[in-house]
Amino acid sequence: MRKLNEIVIWAGVLLWIGVAAPESNVSDETVRSKIELQLREDGRINWEVLRVNVDKGNVTLFGEVASPEEKGWAETIAGTVPGVLSVRNSVIVDVALAPDYKIRRDVWEAFKQTPALEKNPTVRISVRQGEVTLKGDVLDDRSKNAAEKAAQGVEGVKKVINHLQMVDRLPPQKLDNREIIR
Repeated sequence: MRKLNEIVIWAGVLLWIGVAAPESNVSDETVRSKIELQLREDGRINWEVLRVNVDKGNVTLFGEVASPEEKGWAETIAGTVPGVLSVRNSVIVDVALAPDYKIRRDVWEAFKQTPALEKNPTVRISVRQGEVTLKGDVLDDRSKNAAEKAAQGVEGVKKVINHLQMVDRLPPQKLDNREIIR
């Protein structure tokens, strides 16, 4: 009986410190993809300047954001994804990015109002000192020109660099081997 009590006590200790806890069935790559998707869909965060690293469910966020709130939102979003065990927020707050962040957000809003661009998951926007750079894939020249025109129409934009590439079809966005239809 004493032996059984010792085994039960040691099992409890091991569970308490996590040695015998079951590992998550979610791969690090899946967790990273889910975090990036959530960051991308949240309108409060400039997700393009963030990097996500996942190691055995432990997440580290890198990059620069314009405000402490944006840093906090990134951490909160990452922490809500299934499979995340911990979040280390190494994001740097640089208030000098604030005007560029507003321009980037306004360009995204302009894209949402542009039918040729609203469902394109490949377009990326970066802004530095009022200079907007567009990257990604579009289906035709009309979409490429619409993107440039939409960006130029945003207040504060000094210049638009259009690196959008024309392709025959846009790749489907996948998460957990399922296509995401937008």
